[in-house]
Amino acid sequence: MLRYEDINEISDGKLYGEDDMVCAGTNGCAGCSKCCESDMGTSIVLTPYDMYELTAATGRSFDELLTAFIVELSMMDGIVLPNLKMSEGCGFLKDGRCEIHAHRPGICRLFPLGRIYKGNDFNYFLQVNECPVKDKTEVKVRDWLGIEDLEKNSAFISKWHRFIDFEKRKVNTIREMADNEVKRLENISEKDLEVYAGILGETDIYEIKGDCAKAAEAYGRIVDLLQNEWHMTEEVELKKAMEARARLLAKAQ
Repeated sequence: MLRYEDINEISDGKLYGEDDMVCAGTNGCAGCSKCCESDMGTSIVLTPYDMYELTAATGRSFDELLTAFIVELSMMDGIVLPNLKMSEGCGFLKDGRCEIHAHRPGICRLFPLGRIYKGNDFNYFLQVNECPVKDKTEVKVRDWLGIEDLEKNSAFISKWHRFIDFEKRKVNTIREMADNEVKRLENISEKDLEVYAGILGETDIYEIKGDCAKAAEAYGRIVDLLQNEWHMTEEVELKKAMEARARLLAKAQ
């Protein structure tokens, strides 16, 4: 799937609704299958509904489509998503025609249209340089898509986009947290780590000997080290150390 930073690079500058007329009609493609070939990108991202359609069209399960190398899993913006493999052209293209045309994925139905999202809704735009067919005719967007219940499908697409957007933001948050943690750990000296390991060793020895008071005291030093020197106020290690100290203090009394 080709991706662009600026819609103005590829469109006619207009946005279209479902009932607008757009110059996208290709007259049955007239023997052209360029959009199904590998120069249109290496993959087409599939939605859950696309996968349902592909399994219905082929009689194969998702796993079978994967093992047949027709569908693959790819990472996009930190999220693993199913893709229709296009590195050598579409696997459903036979003799220049689509074998599953009635069940083709949503992006295939769109082309040469695209979607642009704003809030909880989206509009369509026309890609002016991708389709080589000349003298395109005007067609209503909903007729071009050929989806039986377009309103229901559009509602699903909007929900799916919001879900993917939420997952992207979650991945970015996790990445930022991981980066911050790496930076924080880089500032902890090897000597401090040795001290931490040594105190942990003390807690094990005291617990084995049954000296709960001294083990609790050692855990107290770990809590102090994590909280006040390393500023680990929310980490799992701190929570475990505090729980262990409380448990051992209770046993020591």
